[in-house]
Amino acid sequence: MSHRLLRAATAALLGLSALAAQALPPQLFHPEWVLPGSDVKGPATGRAALPSQPVDLGTVRYERDGQRWAIGDFQSRASVKALLVLRDGQVVYERHRWPNGPQTLHQSWSMMKQLLSNLVGIAVQQGQIASLDEPMDRHAPALAINGFRGVTYRQALLMSTGVRYDEEVDRVTMFKQVIAHRVSFGVLGATLRDKTLAPELDRAWAPGSRYAYASIASQALTMALEGATKQPLHALISRQIWQPLGMPDDARVLADDQGQDFGLCCLFATARSYAIFGQWMAQGGRWQGRPLLNEAWVQRATSFDDPGAWRSTAVPRKAKTQELFGFAYHWWPLEGGRGDFTALGIHGQMVYVSPRQNVVVVRLSDDFSEGSHNEEAIALFRAIADRLKPLK
Repeated sequence: MSHRLLRAATAALLGLSALAAQALPPQLFHPEWVLPGSDVKGPATGRAALPSQPVDLGTVRYERDGQRWAIGDFQSRASVKALLVLRDGQVVYERHRWPNGPQTLHQSWSMMKQLLSNLVGIAVQQGQIASLDEPMDRHAPALAINGFRGVTYRQALLMSTGVRYDEEVDRVTMFKQVIAHRVSFGVLGATLRDKTLAPELDRAWAPGSRYAYASIASQALTMALEGATKQPLHALISRQIWQPLGMPDDARVLADDQGQDFGLCCLFATARSYAIFGQWMAQGGRWQGRPLLNEAWVQRATSFDDPGAWRSTAVPRKAKTQELFGFAYHWWPLEGGRGDFTALGIHGQMVYVSPRQNVVVVRLSDDFSEGSHNEEAIALFRAIADRLKPLK
């Protein structure tokens, strides 16, 4: 088949697929069915085994919409696939909705961004990145081609790059083009690198001047981090997180057809692995007595301490009620003065952390409702934390 015929045939197939996809519900969007992945390996020995001490949470109630609800109500309303609660590092509650189970690898969606934040913190701690105020193009010179020129690590972490990007439109287009590049054997579409270095990503406003959530900023951050550390993202996750924490199960990171890992999303891990990640944060970056991540970094990354962190009033969520969620170093600090925070991914993926109570809640969902019941989830998680260990 000639090159021209291949292009035409591929375009026709992709066009039909796109039309079909428009009529399908979002739960049928699974990029991992088409794109490859990179393995994230835990340690060969010494894997963590979370101890269990079950607690009856059936009587916990939280208020929402003028009514009182129970934990079972939430799991039904919010299409929860897995819910796991830790207190002091022990599993006190764990439920999996069939066909999911303890070994199911759940899609993180944007919770990958919180892992990325921690890896940047470790790179700063180890001197591979001199400062958060260092421009990312120092370690990834190709970023100087568009609006990412001169943007610092801090500005990228705070989602204040100033780069022109429509999250709701451009993110979807990116996935379509990366998939097209894969299925057309490179004839159509684009790679992750192509999309990150696209000339249309010009500067819309001064970096640091306003908040604008842009997943492409996380991909630029990934390029810079990989340049600074001389390692691909999946290897960094293995070496700096999965192995030191003794993760009980291996994981996987989505990649494009060139082997470039997604840093903006798409880790696949078990509920217990996500719980251990949350427990690490609850302990201020320490694990088994070792400071794997500087405690000061954890505090700054997950709170409003950085002068550039965004309160919830500055964090617009299109057509959604999200009055609790601020934004710091790719983490979501919560309003209310409790010092709690969460990892957050689309369709109801959450790792909630309350360091003062040493409570972690993992929620993994197929919640395609507007807002994904995220604020309701926080009401439940705080009620659970207060039952397990009253806030002092």
